[in-house]
Amino acid sequence: MILRYGTVVGGVADAAQADVAVSDGRIAAISPDLAETGREEVDARGLHVFPGAIDAHVHFNEPGRTDWEGFATGTRALAAGGATSYLEMPLNAYPPTVDAESFGLKRRAAEASSLVDFALFGGLVPGPVERLDELAEKGVVGFKAFMSTSGTPDFTPADDLTLYEGMERAATLGLPVLVHAENRDITDALAARAKAASRTTMRDYLDSRPVVAELEAIEDARSFSPKRPAARCTWYT
Repeated sequence: MILRYGTVVGGVADAAQADVAVSDGRIAAISPDLAETGREEVDARGLHVFPGAIDAHVHFNEPGRTDWEGFATGTRALAAGGATSYLEMPLNAYPPTVDAESFGLKRRAAEASSLVDFALFGGLVPGPVERLDELAEKGVVGFKAFMSTSGTPDFTPADDLTLYEGMERAATLGLPVLVHAENRDITDALAARAKAASRTTMRDYLDSRPVVAELEAIEDARSFSPKRPAARCTWYT
């Protein structure tokens, strides 16, 4: 396919009229006037041609909670907004993505309905640390852990030992750990106090998550983190 005469945007101040050739799903050439012909040609005159955006943090909740937002509707919105790939979080599916079996369920759901490319995170939750090896073998791009209550009952927060051992194993596997860093004792207690007093506005919710709860959790997470790089990424189309 060749996009003809569009204004190709390559940087903040870098835009010029050019043709873009695509072969086997990849950009093959960009030139002001491509001599080749394509099986399909699109006149992009008057339009801007941008690189596809990557949404690095989505919750599409499949399998199990598709009514919240599923791959079909969520990725349709991404495509409409110019995103061509995304990384999906592990906690809102049922079951959550915490082992090889649940990863397989989610990957099949995404492959059946996703309109754009995707990669999947696995969950770091209490339990056998060897499950991280299973997930790495299946192709996760990293692991997500919650230090506070996650809001999804099936996704258990990581205690200190889980986070410490999980970060060590993830570093050995060459994969990053994403941490939702809030002190659970502080946030759970303040949230319970607010609910008991019928203080349930958005402002009340924010007040139950004071800055100190985040700062304290960040320091804990930093102290557990090994000083080794992570570098693997697997995309599915």
